[in-house]
Amino acid sequence: MGCCAPGRYSDKQLAESGISSATEVDKVIHAPRTTETTKLELKQKFWSWSGDDYDVKDPTGKIYLKVSGKVFTIRDKMILLDASGNKICMIQEKIIGSSINDAQSFQIFTYKPKDRGQESTEKDDGTPVYRYAVVHQKVWNTGNNFGDQYNAYLYDNNEQKEPPLFSAFRETWRWEWDSKVNVFKGDQVVAKNGNLEECEIVAKFGMFDKNWWDNVVDDNSLYGIEMTKDLDPILNVCLAIICDAMKDKADDK
Repeated sequence: MGCCAPGRYSDKQLAESGISSATEVDKVIHAPRTTETTKLELKQKFWSWSGDDYDVKDPTGKIYLKVSGKVFTIRDKMILLDASGNKICMIQEKIIGSSINDAQSFQIFTYKPKDRGQESTEKDDGTPVYRYAVVHQKVWNTGNNFGDQYNAYLYDNNEQKEPPLFSAFRETWRWEWDSKVNVFKGDQVVAKNGNLEECEIVAKFGMFDKNWWDNVVDDNSLYGIEMTKDLDPILNVCLAIICDAMKDKADDK
């Protein structure tokens, strides 16, 4: 895969497949796994807990899904909906992490059980929801890596499953807004003790210039997600939302 300067991995080539030892190939949140490199377009700094809705689009401008944010006094949450407005999954802040190395945590819930016999642990306006995955921002990074680290884990009947499915690292270029998040295979990051040169990238998101897109647009600072094939696209959108929500909350402290 090509060599990259330390901490500059957003130019590193995507892995040929997003499958890892932690992948449950037969399970996705909603949409089928990607069959090729997939890009989704989002507006700048759109994640806010203002309650405003916004759309996620493909490079042609077609609505891929909708996001609705709600602010609560204790825990914030977002609802992802399909293009027709049907609920897909819920993202909700988790007050207490799974370990002392968890600075912030968010859970991803679905409206049907992920596993056979799984019990609901939360409700969305009275509707039972089920644990699907959890994302923790780490206090201490794996290996000698700078920038925020976010580990995403699947649940197995409501218990966090090891190893992490993804380990994402934020890198900042010239300006604070010009940051990228690179998503690596979590099992490789653990096995290689954080040596990212030896780990595969499966997704990237952040600010990209207009040449990154297949369509021609006037704006040269689009926020986007790029994924390799064999990934759960909705899960990666959730991860992107959570990483930026965590950064915004940390900046506000």
